[in-house]
Amino acid sequence: MNDRKDYLWAIIASTLILLWGSIPTWAGYKAETQDLRFRGIYYDSQDYAVHVSMMEAGRQGEAGYQFRFTTELHDPAYLRLFYIALGHVSRLVGLPAETTFHLTRWLLGYMALFCLYKLARQIFFDLFWSRTAFLLATLGSGLGWLQLIFDWAPGPITPIDFWQIDSHVFFSLSLFPHFAFVTAGMCILFIFWLEYLEKPRWQPILWMAITGTMVQLVNPIALATVDAGLAGAMFMGWWKDRRIRWQDFHTIGLVAIVQSPLLAYNYWVLNNDPIWSQFTVQNRTPSPPLEYYLWGFAPFLPFAIIGTIDLLRNRSRASAASLFWIITGFALAYAPLLIQRRFLQNITIPLAILAVQGLMRLFGMSSAQSPFMKRWRSGLVFLFVFVASLSSIQLSLGRALYLQTHPEDLYYPSSLDDAVEWFRDHAQYNDFVLGAEKTSQVLAQKAGLRAYFGHEMETLDYEGKKEQVNSFFAGSADGLASPPIQWVVYGPYEQATNPAFQPPTNLELVFDVRNLKIYKVK
Repeated sequence: MNDRKDYLWAIIASTLILLWGSIPTWAGYKAETQDLRFRGIYYDSQDYAVHVSMMEAGRQGEAGYQFRFTTELHDPAYLRLFYIALGHVSRLVGLPAETTFHLTRWLLGYMALFCLYKLARQIFFDLFWSRTAFLLATLGSGLGWLQLIFDWAPGPITPIDFWQIDSHVFFSLSLFPHFAFVTAGMCILFIFWLEYLEKPRWQPILWMAITGTMVQLVNPIALATVDAGLAGAMFMGWWKDRRIRWQDFHTIGLVAIVQSPLLAYNYWVLNNDPIWSQFTVQNRTPSPPLEYYLWGFAPFLPFAIIGTIDLLRNRSRASAASLFWIITGFALAYAPLLIQRRFLQNITIPLAILAVQGLMRLFGMSSAQSPFMKRWRSGLVFLFVFVASLSSIQLSLGRALYLQTHPEDLYYPSSLDDAVEWFRDHAQYNDFVLGAEKTSQVLAQKAGLRAYFGHEMETLDYEGKKEQVNSFFAGSADGLASPPIQWVVYGPYEQATNPAFQPPTNLELVFDVRNLKIYKVK
């Protein structure tokens, strides 16, 4: 991106993409009323509460990860550290956690998009095709919009275009900054490996080692598919040169060895620690039936198949890396693992690379024979990218309109703001609070409290505790309000369980404003 106009194009395109992804969040804040407050994100507010609560832990100086939504005693673990570190940044710059969250989403979003554009420019020397690959990888999605129009969903789950965040670049960048960080890291590894294969030097390998380590601190499994892609590029280079270059084998082994300690630590903690192993069992993200993915990536597939066939002719290292990335991702997505669909993170990147190779092959063959195809190439390719991006367009506009209806999972009663302010003045950091699930999420997110119950994966024995909380507010589990719980909240969400709640005798009423009560456990 040395050319000034090219650099300017990347800035403008990235800004427009980030602006488009921010429309639902802005619409959410604009739709607030006197009685309802926006929770701060347009989708997956439960995970948002977890991430911001971890930032609050970082603001308090913590360095390790401890669950904020369960009361079981456990030592901190040094994994999933992105939001802990971001909390330290928030404290240093003097900004609230949620403000830092959204600013970081933009800053890392720019970094991720610049890295993705750099990768596209490195693979496709032609400016037109590199920009096509960038836009397709970033905005490309599936035919979920068409499924919704004609009610063609193959099962009870909504099309993956609108719920599987990490597999689509635009969706992930519009929500969580840690996705942007991982996206940038994946692209950087891809860029430096292609650079190394072209001209072996030690500097790219050093940067790969640093990048791999940093990505693993955020998401330890994210590089599994990229590493497979690196191996694919290496094998294609051997085939193309008709010789095995053993230094490549040694170098990729070194990259793997550098990643191994953190991977081993994560595996040990998640499978052997008595508390984290319970989290591992609960942290299930299975893949949907295959037809969901066929719909979810349908625009890519015919051209990616052409690009794969053309791989035998052009022997492109980048195409081979993309093919290995895709095959490994889908193999792991249906392997007997608990986190299957997590292995499809950013799968639109390799799909876009192969699809553009297919488009280049298609138009290259056709344009030699047909002046019409040569003349209308740009318009036809733009139309294809537009159709492939319709789900991303609908995601942004559709969620912005949906937020005007004040969905319960994305808004909370403004009376909880009074509780947040009171707890900030009267509670101690790491105090435990007992309340309904949504109450606990808001208080952990905005007041820095820890919760007895509040998240499907971060609350150990989630179903059992859910039943206990409901029983407590129904009046049949008085013994639940005891240490380590210090506070009990009875507000709008709890009143939905029992509007005539009678507190146990060991609760002392300390706050009663706007139909919300806070009790201290004596």
